[in-house]
Amino acid sequence: MLPRLILVVAAWSLFAQDPVIRLDVRHVLVPVVVTDKKGHHVSGLRASDFRISEDGVRQEIASFSSDTTSSVDDIAALSKATSAAGPRHTFVICIDTLHASSANAARMREALENLFEKEKPAGVQYVLIGIGRQLQVLQPATSSPLAILLKLRSTAFQNAMGGLDASALSAQLQTLRTRMDEFCKRCACGARSSQMSCNSETDTLKQSVDAEADRWTAPTNGLLEQFKNVVQELAKLPTGRTLILVSDGFDINPKHEFYKVVSTYLPNVPQFKLDDSKSVEPALLEALKIASERSVIIDAVDSRGAATASLASTGSMDAAASGGTSGGSSILGTNRSSARSAPVQSAPSPQANPFTSDQSVPMEQLARATGGVYFHDSSDMLKQFRGALADGRQYYVLSYVPKNPARDGRFRNIAVETTDKKLTVRAKSGYWAAQ
Repeated sequence: MLPRLILVVAAWSLFAQDPVIRLDVRHVLVPVVVTDKKGHHVSGLRASDFRISEDGVRQEIASFSSDTTSSVDDIAALSKATSAAGPRHTFVICIDTLHASSANAARMREALENLFEKEKPAGVQYVLIGIGRQLQVLQPATSSPLAILLKLRSTAFQNAMGGLDASALSAQLQTLRTRMDEFCKRCACGARSSQMSCNSETDTLKQSVDAEADRWTAPTNGLLEQFKNVVQELAKLPTGRTLILVSDGFDINPKHEFYKVVSTYLPNVPQFKLDDSKSVEPALLEALKIASERSVIIDAVDSRGAATASLASTGSMDAAASGGTSGGSSILGTNRSSARSAPVQSAPSPQANPFTSDQSVPMEQLARATGGVYFHDSSDMLKQFRGALADGRQYYVLSYVPKNPARDGRFRNIAVETTDKKLTVRAKSGYWAAQ
């Protein structure tokens, strides 16, 4: 959580009427998931089993809880009894309807139906949301798995997953490929494209491609703004919070999809290359900041399954990684511990772009930065959804008062590890300091 003045509540529940003690203490809260080499959740750890640092400086653990029933916002409740007044955790299943193909949407729905057919009410609540051309609250917060199941089987849900936009985009890209085949019959393509034998036609081509791509800019920006709003609303809830983003993958800049097609034919033409470092998407960055501040864990499920290879390297927050201990780090870093190395961290400056434009990467970065998992390259979506729900039920919460008191708005790296180097640790990679 972004350091700020917070209310330390002496009562064991946010809903209790006991007196409140107010202390001017700035805490950073860090939900942590710990698994063994087989991916099983590890219970029974104590505060002394953890090490936490900020920007490489060791921090003292101020509060610790292995009780997932407590609110992640209630510092004093971390070591108190369980509240029966309301749900302990909120799971928001957020489906990207703009990019969902009909086939993948059907697979996703089948997996979710199988999940909620066997899901048992256990002190949690679920929300089902669609984002795309418009934000659709398909099922408001409910503690009933049956309510989610009935909604998944409803006509309204099927209509929301229509796949028309994905089909339209696919058709446009195929038309562009056909156009490029014709273009290359008249002009130099491939390695010879740098000769620019058809300068005027290339300029016309770019204008046309830009116009086609621009038609997708508004829907894409709308989707990202909706996603930010979902994160913002989830962050307000006094429970544990997990957002499960389900998508066929999306580009933060639609031009990349079109430029990628053209660059296959014209690899040496600079007009069809974009500088990713200058294309920060404000809504997505704001969503990440809110999630980091309010300890919203984002799990990302690539609904394309094994049919589409991942564009990202594997790592401990990457569900395709073997054993969860492979190397590599995302732009915002990873929190992992392995038998071979300590947690690896890297972070951008406040002005850097934490997202690149390959379709899979925004989903991966959101998961890695918030301590979630990026599920991909697997046809077993049911297992992926079960894993996301299991993480939301079995985690620890650490808190500390940062030794760096500066309110400079800069990104602060967080590294968490256990004294047992064989265990894998997942936690958010950091937060932006207050200003």
